Amino acid sequence: MLLEVNKLNLWYGNRHILKDISFSVDSGEILCIVGESGSGKSSILLSIMGLLPKGSRIEGSIKFKGEELLGLSEDQYRKIRGRHISIVFQEPSAYLDPLFKIGTQVEEAYIAHFGKSGAKEKALQALKDAGIKNAETVYRMYPHHLSGGMKQRVCIAIATVCDPDLILADEPTTALDVSIQGKILSLFKHIRDKGKAIILVTHDFGVVAEVADRVLVLKDGCIVEQKDVYSIFDHPEHPYTKELLSSL
Repeated sequence: MLLEVNKLNLWYGNRHILKDISFSVDSGEILCIVGESGSGKSSILLSIMGLLPKGSRIEGSIKFKGEELLGLSEDQYRKIRGRHISIVFQEPSAYLDPLFKIGTQVEEAYIAHFGKSGAKEKALQALKDAGIKNAETVYRMYPHHLSGGMKQRVCIAIATVCDPDLILADEPTTALDVSIQGKILSLFKHIRDKGKAIILVTHDFGVVAEVADRVLVLKDGCIVEQKDVYSIFDHPEHPYTKELLSSL
């Protein structure tokens, strides 16, 4: 198993955010975590990445390729982030630095792990793999030159340039129109088909139907249902899952 989360509990101050969260994800599958805003979906991803805010407290276990992640030092985490586990955030405009060209930003993670040799070639290939046809032109542009959908493709290129085993995606299509959303989801399926694992956070069961292999339903920091995508749609058991499905 690529990633195993067991009895994960998270507190922000006195607020109990995640309560006994347990799940796993293996190579070549997409796990969708679905639930309404504030249910704790993004906190699961931040816990995996070791990017929790100061003052938070975490208990339980997060194992990646059998190695325990909780308790790692920041230096140890830096060797994993980008190289083995990467993340795509919801709002690409907030993630991309307006002062640096796209090429520089895609290269940054690669250089951090592998050095400068071949960085440009890898960055251009990552942009092409993310569905950007005019990669050479986009490479030389600044973020403000690009549309929202193109910026999100750039963020996916940044997340995949080091060929990580696990990609975390936090509501990556929420701000995009339907046609661009479909293309981004197709890109995630292509990444999955190359043997990578993806954990995709969403509140949209339409997205779940499009890409998920398995589904985890989260409510108020608790898992209320967890099963394969066909069973979720054909035989939902928990009232909350039924409620979310009825909103489609």
